[in-house]
Amino acid sequence: MSDILSKEELDALLSEVRRDEPEEDLPDAPAVLAPTPAVEAPEPPNLRLILEIPVELRVELGRTRMTVHEVLQLGQGSVIELDRLANDAIDLTLNGRAMAQGDAVVVNENFGMRILEVDSVRDRIRKL
Repeated sequence: MSDILSKEELDALLSEVRRDEPEEDLPDAPAVLAPTPAVEAPEPPNLRLILEIPVELRVELGRTRMTVHEVLQLGQGSVIELDRLANDAIDLTLNGRAMAQGDAVVVNENFGMRILEVDSVRDRIRKL
């Protein structure tokens, strides 16, 4: 869950970008291409750098607005009312931008998130 884009998604996005680039500098391709052996090419260095960029990932249950006085009055057992209903989807945000929605779950006495909907790869790249 820590990786927002898988290697396959990044490869697909890079191939889309390459298709959009003008091909005037490329030599003419032969009419029939011979099949190439199924050897996985090493990742380009720039792709490896992108995959290593640290990002801030948050799961947001909801928001509220409080005065400093109200915050100072909070104590153990205080309840804060949020702007969402209990059955509303929660947001997964990456660097402050919503990327996915899901439900809150409990796993081994820890909270977690079950992702139900994820933005498209192109939308996720634009939001970065």
